[in-house]
Amino acid sequence: MSEPDGRASGYLMDLINFLRSIFQVFTHLPGKVAQTACMSACQHLSTSLMQMLLDSELKQISMGAVQQFNLDVIQCELFASSEPVPGFQGDTLQLAFIDLRQLLDLFMVWDWSTYLADYGQPASKYLRVNPNTALILLEKMKDTSKKNNIFAQFRKNDRDKQKLIETVVKQLRSLVNGMSQHT
Repeated sequence: MSEPDGRASGYLMDLINFLRSIFQVFTHLPGKVAQTACMSACQHLSTSLMQMLLDSELKQISMGAVQQFNLDVIQCELFASSEPVPGFQGDTLQLAFIDLRQLLDLFMVWDWSTYLADYGQPASKYLRVNPNTALILLEKMKDTSKKNNIFAQFRKNDRDKQKLIETVVKQLRSLVNGMSQHT
């Protein structure tokens, strides 16, 4: 996908509508039971979406696909903020999607200098982004930009972006290797 659709994926909207109708039926259940079911559903959805991104069968991903994925996660966050089940404190339900949100923000803004400079700091903007996760996704994007445009090497902007990706990949690998040596 080179460009996002401009709206969330149909399958995801169907799922959210299904969850919304299920949680409306839960109104007769004790509050904690309905809240636990809703939180579990959101956590499962978040985990499943992250696994889709990191799946080893997915060899390449374009920026357009990342943007589309971002639209999907925004819909999940909107669902969570709509309080599908009453009784959650503040944005508790939205926190189910925080790992995805921070990862996508990093890629959408292309904020690698902040990520690398703040890595390991308790107040880091991307505290929830694991370097290994970022590396896997970045390598899938790197492969896409190389294979999709054989003339990219002739355009300065594309060459510069490739150099930046290579530099970030090296820095992420050193973070990942540093983490594995400490465990």
